[in-house]
Amino acid sequence: MVAPNRLFLSQVALDRWLEAGRAEVAGEELTLLPEGRRFRLATGVHVRGEVTGAGDALGLVGRVKDLEQLAALGGDYSAGSVIVGDLAYEVEEGLLGTPIEEPRGEADRQPAELDALAQLFLEPR
Repeated sequence: MVAPNRLFLSQVALDRWLEAGRAEVAGEELTLLPEGRRFRLATGVHVRGEVTGAGDALGLVGRVKDLEQLAALGGDYSAGSVIVGDLAYEVEEGLLGTPIEEPRGEADRQPAELDALAQLFLEPR
């Protein structure tokens, strides 16, 4: 089973979306407007680089992790950085959004799938 794609937002980006009316936040839930896509929010980081020069043995650079995932790796998170063993990473703090899927019946899925197929064939090349 493929994990759903997550959304990473820096606090600055989220603030801009809220000010522009592109999003709403209620508790730990983000709703993108006007389409109404919803995401469950959690604190997370975008790993920008390894700073000790020892290399990225864990393959974290460029990845997004929530605090629970960092703890599972044995990571120690502090503002702007994560230390895992002998490695130190520079990180950007933000929020991770995991898509909240709406339960849909077969009748609800079919028109969306047909629309997607129509878009694929009708798009100019």
